[in-house]
Amino acid sequence: MELLSLELNENENHEIFNNIKIITNLDESDINIEIFSTDEGNIRVRYFTDEKINKKEYIEKIVGKVTKLLIEYTKLESINCLKENYFYFDDEEMKLIISDIEDEIDNDVKIQLIIKNKFREILERSNLINLNGFINFRLKFIKLYAEQIVERCIDSYLMKKEYMDFISIIKLISESEDGEYDVVNIMCSNNKLQAYDKNMKKITYLTNVEFAAEISSNASYDESIINILLSVSPRKIVIHEAKIDKKNKELQNTLGVIKRIFEGKYEICGGCRYCELL
Repeated sequence: MELLSLELNENENHEIFNNIKIITNLDESDINIEIFSTDEGNIRVRYFTDEKINKKEYIEKIVGKVTKLLIEYTKLESINCLKENYFYFDDEEMKLIISDIEDEIDNDVKIQLIIKNKFREILERSNLINLNGFINFRLKFIKLYAEQIVERCIDSYLMKKEYMDFISIIKLISESEDGEYDVVNIMCSNNKLQAYDKNMKKITYLTNVEFAAEISSNASYDESIINILLSVSPRKIVIHEAKIDKKNKELQNTLGVIKRIFEGKYEICGGCRYCELL
């Protein structure tokens, strides 16, 4: 039983041809795959079976593979767009942005559904599909999509870089300060981080607001606790994590900032008598 045939040209859309294994490696033993050259110089991948099976079910599995191939093509189009238009990034920066691009596309369910549905539309008319033609005429929007993904990932990278540069500056400032406190304990009370001295007396300061305001522009943080730590510049910070909600994004973001600014100055307490008191 004939299921579906795909054609592609080695000289068009090299990204598709180079990833042909995606559509020629199926986990279904009931589906036979035949690969051969046509008189026109194309490569044809023919799917067929000798078994009496649910044709629609097996075609859907092939469509899933084709969608995966076209998603890989979308990634490569985006990466090419990045390299052609933003060549001033160095190799390390390129790697970070490319990783973000690939993650963004992998997690974009919408683009996957659009590609899959457009492929199904063609499949309703014919069981022989030229992939190069399909891309050129039905997926024209991919180039615009790739440009938008690249711009978004570059913006995200630059924001992260600016944030990390700012954290580094604050870290240097903090390290240059003479510590007013030997130890500051960070604990969670009423779903909020609190600072205590070595005698477990609560610390409250309201200075250096400009630091926290700059930090919080990129994500959700607890400004007050960061202000306190920047104000007192402790020699050591003990983070009592036992009762800190790991699902609370703001708390976890705040801890992340603390650990970056005070790297080498903090230690983690997994549970102690003070933890039990709160």
